[in-house]
Amino acid sequence: MKRYYLVVFLGLFLFGTLGAQVGINTTEPKASLDVQGDARFDDHLFLEEPGAYNIIRGSKLLINTTADEMLQYDIEQSKYGPINYVQFAFKNTNTIGLEDYNTKISTADYLVTVQGYYFTGPNGNTNIMPHSRDSDGDIEGFQMYAYPNAETGTWFLRGKFNNASFRAPTGSGYGDVKVDIYMNLIIYRNKFISKPQTKITVDMGGNETQTAPLPAGF
Repeated sequence: MKRYYLVVFLGLFLFGTLGAQVGINTTEPKASLDVQGDARFDDHLFLEEPGAYNIIRGSKLLINTTADEMLQYDIEQSKYGPINYVQFAFKNTNTIGLEDYNTKISTADYLVTVQGYYFTGPNGNTNIMPHSRDSDGDIEGFQMYAYPNAETGTWFLRGKFNNASFRAPTGSGYGDVKVDIYMNLIIYRNKFISKPQTKITVDMGGNETQTAPLPAGF
């Protein structure tokens, strides 16, 4: 008889708490389960039909550490973000521009892209143009990009004219000048928000158009 009453008591207790909120390290839970502190799962965590969250500011990502610990990712405490922005300002460069600059950013850990650039001459003058070193009749293009250096395993930057120098107005015409080059970089953390793909080589065969293979996973 005592065992019968115990089962009834437990059943009533569980039934009465089905609609309650449970708090861990808090006496005022604000959700069905409110955990104030760290949470560790030794096996699996299942989320069934997670709802849409409309409040983005103040949100934190959950990451799994190398020690198999589930932690909050706090960008304010991290030395890098999933997506990073930085501007490189190269002052008083050579008249032909920037040949090669080692950023010392690891190619194994990061993907570096040049998203924009500009250059200025003496006194902030933006009236800059290329002057061919081969012929006054040649119009030379320029290169502004980041590329991986296989020997150092780091990203390099280049910002220069092809066979040309930077020119700006002088007192009696135009002359070669040293410029300040500004390069805006977007740096992605590999395997966090970006996934490096195998290089795709396309033989154009002298044609203007060609069909490239689809990258793996797309």
